[in-house]
Amino acid sequence: MYPTTTPKPKPSKKYVLLGVPKLPSGWKEYRTVTGQPYWYNTVTHTSSWVFPTQEHLPPKKHKQIKKKIPNTHWLFVLTHDGYEFYYDRETKTSVWEMPLELEEPMEQLKKMEQDKKRELEEQEQQEQEAKRVKLEQERVQLEEEQLEEAERARLEQEQEQEQSEEMTEEDVMWQLQEMAEAEVQKDALTEEEYTAQFYDLLQERNISPFAVYSAEYPKLMTDPRFSVVPQNKHKVLFDKYCHALGEKLKDVNKTKKKPEDQFKELLESKVTEKMYWDDFRRKYKDDPRFKAMTVTREKEALFKDHVKHHLGKNKKKEPRDEYMDLLRDTKEIRVGMRWRDAKKILEKDSRFYVIESKTEREDLFRDYLESQ
Repeated sequence: MYPTTTPKPKPSKKYVLLGVPKLPSGWKEYRTVTGQPYWYNTVTHTSSWVFPTQEHLPPKKHKQIKKKIPNTHWLFVLTHDGYEFYYDRETKTSVWEMPLELEEPMEQLKKMEQDKKRELEEQEQQEQEAKRVKLEQERVQLEEEQLEEAERARLEQEQEQEQSEEMTEEDVMWQLQEMAEAEVQKDALTEEEYTAQFYDLLQERNISPFAVYSAEYPKLMTDPRFSVVPQNKHKVLFDKYCHALGEKLKDVNKTKKKPEDQFKELLESKVTEKMYWDDFRRKYKDDPRFKAMTVTREKEALFKDHVKHHLGKNKKKEPRDEYMDLLRDTKEIRVGMRWRDAKKILEKDSRFYVIESKTEREDLFRDYLESQ
């Protein structure tokens, strides 16, 4: 168990250890009969007179992977060291080079793995989106509950405030003075004008729907726009403003576009004729309108419907495609038919003339017969 090398002699000088370093995982410290320390690795079964560091740790091995290759009796093997080989379960033999017969099955295996990975990603995305929608619904519900609770609290507090407040002589004098000054300004303003000024003041002070008049009063009383409002109108207009602001917040939550409408808006603005679903999903997966819907199958169906019915209507076919459609639509065309006989039938259709070259018409006709 001891190391095979001779230990180094102890230094004659004494050193003060400032701190004992921590042993890496797998190492243990021992001492000889003379007190000389050495270290033993329980993984590699090696010993060292030198204090081990992290570099002494054996390299971590990867897990060996075996995969069945579809529709074959072969296995694809990835070793601990990262080497790849192919194992024939019938002949019990292995080869490093991939046999030609496995090219297509291996492509199929890769596609299956990609599909599975994509399916897991979509499932995870759906779960995350479902959580997000749930949190959003809870947030809206909480806001509405807070609005209702604040309204109740404001009414209760105002009632208590009105019952407990007692005006001193100084308060009365101050109020009379304020009222006298306000009367001069109020004569020049209509109700609509002083209400608008008062609401501007509340908006500038960022008064929330949950605010209570008695708590906000000290912040408002020194502003001239507060004084132009009749004394008995302050609280009424304040409560009316808060109530309207709360209703507006509720309306904003109610008027949000439906998830399907948001997704359709994204389709209208971003989808082109040559775009495929996978490209669209990869490019716009982080767009909030894409995330609005949670079920991937429904999004894909809407995408294909949009391409077919909205983009497909304006798409003009190439002359070659129109001519080939004519050949496919003409039931009299059959294998072995002569060109001059087929020509008499085809030239009755306008699609026959989209190909200007007579030679090209005949060549396409013969290519079509060979493909049948």
